[in-house]
Amino acid sequence: MKKYLFLLFIIGIGLSACNEDKDMYQLSGQIEGLNNEELILQFITFNQITDFDTTTSDEDGNYLFKGKVKEPGFYRIAGNGKYWMIRMDNEKVEMNAKFDDDLLEKMEIIGSEKAIYFQEVIRFFIDKQNELALYGQEFQNKQMAGASMEELKGIENSYLTAEAAMKKEIKAKAKQTDDPIAGIYLLSGINSAEDIEFVKGKLNDYSRTMPNSTYITEMREKIKADEDAIAQQAAMEAASKKIDIGTIAPDFTQKTPQGVDLSLSSLQGQVVLLDFWASWCKPCRIENPAIVAAYNKYKSKGFTVLSVSLDKQRNAWMNAIAQDGLIWPNHVSDLQFWNNAAAREYGVSSIPAAFLIDENGVIIGRDLRGNALEEKLAEVLG
Repeated sequence: MKKYLFLLFIIGIGLSACNEDKDMYQLSGQIEGLNNEELILQFITFNQITDFDTTTSDEDGNYLFKGKVKEPGFYRIAGNGKYWMIRMDNEKVEMNAKFDDDLLEKMEIIGSEKAIYFQEVIRFFIDKQNELALYGQEFQNKQMAGASMEELKGIENSYLTAEAAMKKEIKAKAKQTDDPIAGIYLLSGINSAEDIEFVKGKLNDYSRTMPNSTYITEMREKIKADEDAIAQQAAMEAASKKIDIGTIAPDFTQKTPQGVDLSLSSLQGQVVLLDFWASWCKPCRIENPAIVAAYNKYKSKGFTVLSVSLDKQRNAWMNAIAQDGLIWPNHVSDLQFWNNAAAREYGVSSIPAAFLIDENGVIIGRDLRGNALEEKLAEVLG
């Protein structure tokens, strides 16, 4: 009876060990050329890289990592300035490589079909990126050699065709794979702003088996940012269409550097150049002397400037006003950078941007620079 109890005890230990191993990863192999080198296993997401585990190779480059993964995903071994990327879960995987070889082309993965397929996906991306890079290099060489615009356009069209074919192939692979980790890596090669619905649909599929995946969370955050950017761009374009020559300039109120409210409508009766700029905008600063010259020439005839700054820091804004000699009294900002309320209302997506407004509040010119501004002022004010 004691013999049977002992056997049951041994079997129990064995089952426990098997179950424990089943819930753990073991990553081992050999990196030829390493000699007692420290190796770091890192967990990689789209937003960060985290050191996860460490080990030391022996004199022949043999190594072993063992434990529980943070979550199924992208990991890499870092050692002596080089990196070997691998897909990992709680399973046994062997990765062999030579330190001096091409890190991805010569890697050997054994023991995990998903890890092997993941390497195929990485190689697919490398091949496609190299193909696209050839078009870029050809374009640059032809441009330096003085090629015609028609020839350069042909290279650009070839690039766009290859890029579209790559995207189509990525989508096909993402649909076919049954591994969410490989699928997510594939989706990262698609511009989600252009293919939001496709990417969202696949992420919903993957979230059924990986509801707490860091990758899905990060990609959904990126999609939300893309959707917000698209909506903001659409709003700006809609606003820009409303703000056109012949329309009434929308009124707004913002603070002067002294903290006093100043409205566009308070300047009615004068010809106003509504100028959007910022201290950090080099093209704006280059344009400022021409605006100063126009102001000095026509201020006695009823011309003034309302400068709206897209700065974030009051001191930078004030210093730029002084440095550039912007002597007109009308300066305002809400110090909200690109979220400046007046800039959004006027559909401003780049600066400098300017609107010339007549004494009745009607827009009579847009983005007039240098001589063009002076000619228009001469026409209006004589």
